[in-house]
Amino acid sequence: MGDTESAAVIGVDIGGSKILAGLVGRDGAVIRTLSLATPATPAAILAEARRLCQRLIDDCAAPVIGIGIGSAGTIDASTGQVIYANENLPGWTGTRLAELDIDGLPIVAENDARALAYSEAMLGAGAQYASILCVTVGTGIGGGLVLDGEILHGANYSAGEIGYLVVGWDGDEPLILDQHVSGPGIERAYQAASDMVRRLPLTDISRRASAGDALAAAIIETKAREFGNVMGGFVASINPDALVVGGGVPQIGPLWWDAFGAGFRRSVSPPLWNTPILPATHGVEAVLLGAAMLAWRKADE
Repeated sequence: MGDTESAAVIGVDIGGSKILAGLVGRDGAVIRTLSLATPATPAAILAEARRLCQRLIDDCAAPVIGIGIGSAGTIDASTGQVIYANENLPGWTGTRLAELDIDGLPIVAENDARALAYSEAMLGAGAQYASILCVTVGTGIGGGLVLDGEILHGANYSAGEIGYLVVGWDGDEPLILDQHVSGPGIERAYQAASDMVRRLPLTDISRRASAGDALAAAIIETKAREFGNVMGGFVASINPDALVVGGGVPQIGPLWWDAFGAGFRRSVSPPLWNTPILPATHGVEAVLLGAAMLAWRKADE
């Protein structure tokens, strides 16, 4: 596509609370970002994402040669259509992300967790490994598998969706991992154990744990250990070279990480004890960056 060394692409992260867009160079350097709160309707989301992209294009001295989108929901990466999205993005199911169309630029779209995994595999914690499983722990649980530089999608573009793993039962109702060990899962557990009328945010629970609240510390450790137990079994079944963990919950720090590691090792056989467990490196720009690197890949093709 000509000389692309002086060009740039745009990465877009569309989530339930915000849209983040940024210019990204070939080396993965994020040149500039813009963000805004996610609007209420799919049409408004696309319109605002288009506006952010256009602002970045207008202000970029180099030519912009492609756009990558990382979006919440199950994404058909071959067409850019949202196959399914939950209530975090009402009405998002069926949206065609290629309709972001700006000046006919090529567009590639991917699920946000898979885009994050790609950024970590190509430029982050997993760059030295042939295969990684990347999981995110925040308001929900997401995941992605990257094998030899390729995102594993599965037959229905849901490979790596570990949040749906069943971890228990409430009568006849299955309890899934996403509900159990995510940030809201920790919040609900602390509220129930402390008989509080209102639910505290995870940041407050973490601060209480750091200040000596034994119950807060115990809830965090229990949830992290249980998550480690489940991930040990999942890692044993697919045996990646490394496990990369990101999201807001691990930012609690050693209290969470130590319990997660202990739970993981308890659930696997000795040959897997030394599986690297690595913190994700790209923070809030991870999805944007992964989407942008997919745009670079498309441009090179």
